[in-house]
This record gives sequence, C-alpha cells and structure tokens, in this order.
Amino acid sequence: MSVVDVVLEEIGGMGVHLGDRLPSERKLAELCNISRSSVRNALKELQSKRILATRPGSGYFLVSDFALHQALNGFGVDWTIGRVRQVFEARIFVAAQVTQLGSENMTVNSLQELEDCLVDLGKAVVNIDTRAMDILHNRFINIIHESCLNPEYLRMLNEVQLPSHYVVSILQVVTGDERNDYFSEHVNLFQAVKNKNHSLARDVYVHICERILSLFNKYTDVVF
Repeated sequence: MSVVDVVLEEIGGMGVHLGDRLPSERKLAELCNISRSSVRNALKELQSKRILATRPGSGYFLVSDFALHQALNGFGVDWTIGRVRQVFEARIFVAAQVTQLGSENMTVNSLQELEDCLVDLGKAVVNIDTRAMDILHNRFINIIHESCLNPEYLRMLNEVQLPSHYVVSILQVVTGDERNDYFSEHVNLFQAVKNKNHSLARDVYVHICERILSLFNKYTDVVF
C-alpha cells in the first residue's frame, strides 16, 4: 500500500465531510505512523486530485465527499471500461469549458508554474516514472483549472474523478511512442495557453482526454 493510500484510508476513517478541516500534518503523521514529509507529499497529491484543498494558515479541508468516496473505493468491482468511458464523457463535457475559462485568466506566475510542471513531466516521461507522470499531469491541468473563476464548474469537476491507480496502470504498459505522444499533447496545451489561444486550449485538453481513453480501450485487459 502506498503512502497516499495509507493517508487516504486514515482520512476516510475519520468520518469527515465536505468542508471539514483535517488534523495537522503532525497529527496525521502520528496516526499513520509515517514521517511528516511523507504526509505532506500525500496531502499535496490528494489536493492535486481535488479531494482536498488548503486555506492560508488553516491547513487542509475536504472539498468533495464524492471524490473521497471514489478514491477509497477505486478498487471496487463496479469499475469497468464502460464506467471509465462514462466518466471521461462527463469529465470532457465539464472540464473542457473549465480549461478554456482558466486559460483566459492565467497570470504570469501561473504560466511559469505551468512551464515548470511541464519540465518535470518531461523528466518523468523520460525516466518512465508512471506515478510521477500521473501526479504531474493532474498538477499541470489543475494549474489551468484553478484560474477558472466559475466555482460551480469547479464543483462539478470534483464529482467526475477516475481513481489514479487505473491511469498509472495504463501508463505502465504503453509503448515509448505512446508516452511521448502523451507528453507532446501537454506541450501543445501549454503553447495554446501561453499564446492565449483559448479555444485551442479547450480542444487540446479534449484531445488529451480522448488519447487517455483510447489507451484504456486498447489496454482494457491489462487494467480490469
């Protein structure tokens, strides 16, 4: 079981609900019997998946009951390729709009953060570090989405999440060319956002989702 799974199970056992504040990093480290740095990294990953959010000076809060439940039950038998297709269909519908709106409000600092994340994603692809690839993909997309000023779109987006380990499983079996194409799509999205081509940013995001779904269709027997 990964550190993220350990922290996730501990949070799930607390009975927290939407808006509830989590214990401090120190307390979680004690409860999980792991280091504070490990807890901190796990919380950041859960934030990248929009399960948690931070408030300045107040720590982490739960922002989606559904996303937490989904993450805790990601290994359930109800996950099939059919459900994956449904999740992608719903996510593309909502997230494409969020991507366009987010790209319209990117600041200079956000663009620099996006570029730094892209560099790290490239390194993860070269090193075939599939878990890092998934984490950095989520971080990359979230940097754009966090600039969206419509909170209702973001709330809806929280409700359509795919358990991370399924994506990691796919990235572990794809070919080198498929990994490179996956990275190239992120480069295309960065260029669209940087050049303020908002409709293209929307289209490239849709293409990234469709590419990931095509990999699920191709490697279904490996994952399910």
